[in-house]
Amino acid sequence: MMLFVEHGRTAIAFPFTLNYGEGPLLDQTMRLTRGEPLYSSGLSLPPYTITNYPPVYLMLQAPFAAANGAAFWYGRAIALAATIAAALMLGVLVHALTGDWLAGGAAAISLIAVPYIFSWSALMRIDSLALALSLAGLCVIARGRGGVGSIVGCIALLTAAIYTRQTYALAAPLAAFCWLWTRHGALRAWGFAVGLGCVVLAIFIVALVATRGGFFTHVITANANALDPTLLAFYTDEIARHLPILAIGAAIGFGVGALDVIVGRPGIFLAAPYAVGALISAATIAKIGSDVNYLFEASAAACLLWGILIAAARRVAVVRAGVLAALALQLVWAVDLSVAKYDPLLTERLVKREQTAAIASFLETHDGVVLADEHMGELVISSRAIVFQPFEYSQLARDGTWDQAPFLDALISGAYPYVLIYQPYRNPLLRYERWTPEMLRIVNEYFRPEFQSGETTVYRHVGS
Repeated sequence: MMLFVEHGRTAIAFPFTLNYGEGPLLDQTMRLTRGEPLYSSGLSLPPYTITNYPPVYLMLQAPFAAANGAAFWYGRAIALAATIAAALMLGVLVHALTGDWLAGGAAAISLIAVPYIFSWSALMRIDSLALALSLAGLCVIARGRGGVGSIVGCIALLTAAIYTRQTYALAAPLAAFCWLWTRHGALRAWGFAVGLGCVVLAIFIVALVATRGGFFTHVITANANALDPTLLAFYTDEIARHLPILAIGAAIGFGVGALDVIVGRPGIFLAAPYAVGALISAATIAKIGSDVNYLFEASAAACLLWGILIAAARRVAVVRAGVLAALALQLVWAVDLSVAKYDPLLTERLVKREQTAAIASFLETHDGVVLADEHMGELVISSRAIVFQPFEYSQLARDGTWDQAPFLDALISGAYPYVLIYQPYRNPLLRYERWTPEMLRIVNEYFRPEFQSGETTVYRHVGS
């Protein structure tokens, strides 16, 4: 817990980019405060920017951005608070399903200790908020008695989760539907499903009309990246090596939960469909450019099933003690992975603070349009607009969705006098993921290194 608190405090205090995705989200937040459109109707004209997600997280940040200007701290604070709220909601959900507060507390602590949740918890990213909203929706439906009020509350919270991150349209809604069907009958379940579907669809139609189809283009089309099966294999192997007790205990909890139905504990009717939906969503981590945020719901599902297992073990004291000891061992093991691999991702940025500050200083003292990859956030902090998101548009170019020829011509002509390219030593091939070969060839031919700060090289167009 102390590591989690320190991680969050440090991230919120750090004034520069911690993750590639933070820059675009900050830019979108600032555009929202200025009343600028977020979802353009097409991708072919500049600025070449993509708003990958629905706007709830941006809307939550907008008042802070309007009052304080462009900064990362409020987005990270929202994400950290949402992570804590997600853990609390998971604990309440386990108690609602099992009547066991110890099981609920263990599940909540476990969620925070999962390295994927821990590492992402204080980044300026949408995922913690989406998870908290979805788990809150399940809490409402599990604690309610199938009444209209609980169904409406669940619909509202799950809609907010879906319009925070669109992939949250599967696991939690499926779990709520199955729970209502098994506990309160098909009529309540279908009432919930139709109600949620109508609300989500109505908002989607309004967004489509208001953006002339741009909402679909940005949120759906631009997210359909190519698949890389090695990514799925990598995380499967990491879980098997570092989180085996969590995975095995979740599987046992699944089976024990099914047996618990016989003795009148039907929590598995919510936990099982949630776990299935979460695993399906987790499989999309095979998309190129994906990260550990794709494992959020799967992590929550594993902790939920562990809560069911701990609650079931209370009938035999020695078994319960053994289960808790196994979970404690896994949490220590999980923290070890966080310390060895994921926390250094933050501390590396802290060590290189002065190098990033040098880039920020360069941006404040040089005129002209700048393209950047890792340091797009520094563009926004220096009151510049992001005019090109390299990873997103490189993927669109590779799958034929976007014709890069006009952009390449502009790059050759000097329309973009400066290009900042991040080339980390531990991942030297990253630039080939974020920039197409044609873009890199033009940079090599028409640009010259202005200076290098850390792992980022600033290139200047030869005609500038």
